[in-house]
Amino acid sequence: MIKNFKRTTVATMAILTMLNTGAVFAQSNNSNEEATKEIVAMVNVDKLNVRSGPSTSHDIIGTFIKDDDISLVSIKNGWYKIEMEDGKIGWTNGQYITLDGEVTVDKLNVRKGASISDDIVETKTKEDTVKIIKADENGWYEIELEDGKTGFVCGKYVETEAKNEHDYSDLYNVSKETSNTTSTTSQITSTSTVQTSASNVVKTMTVSATAYAGDGITSTGSIPKVGRTIAVDPSVIPYGTKVYIPALGGVYTAEDCGGAIKGNKIDIFMGSESECNAWGVRSIEIQILK
Repeated sequence: MIKNFKRTTVATMAILTMLNTGAVFAQSNNSNEEATKEIVAMVNVDKLNVRSGPSTSHDIIGTFIKDDDISLVSIKNGWYKIEMEDGKIGWTNGQYITLDGEVTVDKLNVRKGASISDDIVETKTKEDTVKIIKADENGWYEIELEDGKTGFVCGKYVETEAKNEHDYSDLYNVSKETSNTTSTTSQITSTSTVQTSASNVVKTMTVSATAYAGDGITSTGSIPKVGRTIAVDPSVIPYGTKVYIPALGGVYTAEDCGGAIKGNKIDIFMGSESECNAWGVRSIEIQILK
C-alpha cells in the first residue's frame, strides 16, 4: 500500500452551556476524536493554475496555493487530471505536484536524468516508497533522494494514487542526440542506440536468472558493466543481443558466458557479491530485441 502524506487536526472542545447532560456528553466524545485526512497530493508552488485541458493553451478555471491538497484522477504526458471540490474536472502541470509513489518491480534504477541512457545513481527495490516532486511529460518522475539531491525513475514502475495513462511504447527509443547522459561515447552507444518499442521485440522468454560480480574481461573481450552486461548461452541468445529485463527496468547486452549458463539461463553482472546474494535465483521474463 502506498504511504500517503497525513495531516492530523485535533478538534477544539466546545464549551456547552446546555443543561442537557446527554448533549454535553455527546459533544465531549466528538471533540476528543482526532480527524485524520489522507492527502493524495500537495501543491509545491506558491500559485498553481487549474486548466480546462492538459496544456497551457486551455483556459484557467481555478487556482491552488502552496500546500493545498489535491484529489488526483490520472496522469498523462506530465499533466494531472484532478477532481475539484465542486466535482468539476481540471488539469494541472505535474511539475508542481508532490506525492508519494511505491516501486512495483524488484529493482528500479534511479538515474541522473529522465532517460534510460542517463547514468544510474542508485536503485530502489520493490515496495520502496519514493517522494515524487515532479512529473515529466515523457512519463518519468523526478524524486527526492535521501542525500537531498534528486534523481529520475520511470513512472511505468511506480504506483501512485493517480492512474498512469502515459504511453511507454517508445520508452527505449533513445538517440544520442536527445540523450542527456554524461557517460563516455562508448557507454552512450551501448544503451542509447537501442530503438525499442513493441514492434522491436523479437520474442519473450522466461529464464532462470542468477547474478555475478567481480573484475575481469567478458567472453567477448569487453569490461563488464553494471546495468549492461549479462552472461548467456550464445547458442540460445547470441552475443551482442540486446535484452530488455522488465524486473530491472533496463536493456542489457549479451556479452559474456559461463560454464553453468546453459539453455534458458542468464547471469546478470552486478556491483557486489552482496547484491548477487540478495538477488539469488529468480524465474523472470525477458524480451529479446531487434
